[in-house]
Amino acid sequence: MRVLVTLGAAAALFAGAACGGVAPHVASVPAEHSDTLSYSDALLRIGIRQRHDDSVAVANGRSILMTHGDRATRAYVLLHGFTDAPTQFATVGAHLFADGANVYIPRLPHHAERASPLRAIGRVTSDELARFADSTAQIARGLGDTIIVVGLSAGGVLAGWITEYHPEVLRTVLIAPALAPGRLPTNEGESVVILASKLPEVVRRTAPVDTARPENIPGINTRGLAELLRLGQRVRDRAAMAPPSVRDVVFLLNEADHTVSEDAALEAAQHWMDRGATPKAYRFGVGAKLPHNVMELTAHGGNTELVYPIVEALAREGAAESPEIVQLLGAPCDGFWCKLRRWMR
Repeated sequence: MRVLVTLGAAAALFAGAACGGVAPHVASVPAEHSDTLSYSDALLRIGIRQRHDDSVAVANGRSILMTHGDRATRAYVLLHGFTDAPTQFATVGAHLFADGANVYIPRLPHHAERASPLRAIGRVTSDELARFADSTAQIARGLGDTIIVVGLSAGGVLAGWITEYHPEVLRTVLIAPALAPGRLPTNEGESVVILASKLPEVVRRTAPVDTARPENIPGINTRGLAELLRLGQRVRDRAAMAPPSVRDVVFLLNEADHTVSEDAALEAAQHWMDRGATPKAYRFGVGAKLPHNVMELTAHGGNTELVYPIVEALAREGAAESPEIVQLLGAPCDGFWCKLRRWMR
């Protein structure tokens, strides 16, 4: 997921060549949600996905389902990050499963594939990611009465999409969502997307594949990344125009993370608050020295003892009572004068 930095750097180099005056790709509203799936129907759809996973994905790359054998009171959907795989959330998922919940961790489209894995990610489109988010939320309706969606980076963008369109979900938790690239002014994010989609596709490994984790692909595909950022822009555009369908929204940000834009996340939180939601934003301090992929294993630069309990608390309760680890940011600016200042901008 560090590849977002590379795209931001490319945008800085080629900003003068970016196209101007191009209208943003604003999402249309998804079709009406069908009736709640039965538990057996949800299992059937997940089984179809898993069989497809087995036909194309590396070992450990298939979607993960943890079920107690019937519809549960609560179901969690955990959405992994760009170039990663469902195993990224396996430990957290197991902890939530131990509470009595059903847990679904799907493989994102074209991720963790055996053949030319970085090239494969370049085939993903923003429309495909949006449809995937919609169908995943629908599947979750068959797994539990209360649905909670947690997503990291790319998964955080999908969680943002679900926030906007799926009222059947109780809570979404967006962890370092890739709504816009970091190290650039937020309003230049669309130019980055346009630029990356127009330039030739760049595919480059940033490290050798870890044979112990073949599902984790260290590298960059600028075309796939541009499509992810395009969906992030669509989420942001929608947030500025319409109230969200999910009211309980939690952001988990990282002060040391310059891969994605914190400003874009807080802007979305503000828009959603203006339109009736009750977002909260937590942030790991720079002293935690966490990478963009805050779920990374400790042996690879993360800190699972620090991060996992926070992620689990936000998923379970929508709050984390650990001020020594994460800071609860002030509520987004509200009221007449705040709205006036935003209008004047």
